[in-house]
Amino acid sequence: MQVSYPWNYWNAGQALDLDLLSNPDLVAQSDQVAASTAIWYYQTTGMNIPASRGDFAGTTRILNNYECNGKPGRLLQVGRVLTYLRIRQCFGLEETANNLYC
Repeated sequence: MQVSYPWNYWNAGQALDLDLLSNPDLVAQSDQVAASTAIWYYQTTGMNIPASRGDFAGTTRILNNYECNGKPGRLLQVGRVLTYLRIRQCFGLEETANNLYC
């Protein structure tokens, strides 16, 4: 998961005791920092709740609500869903139709 916007770098850095605001490249340069920021984001946003229900649209609302608000961003959602389905296929998981779109 990506960390976007300065406040997320600052908040993640505070939680991980790192200065990610001054050095955001640490996330890209260290697998450990990347994994730690992903776990921080997952827990902080409550993404575990829709993810545990298999609610893909619910996770999209958390990641990028712009895709769910009925405005032009909704067109981006198609690409996100197609990528999700391709990844499931790569892991040999069956295709799911459980709430894919917002």
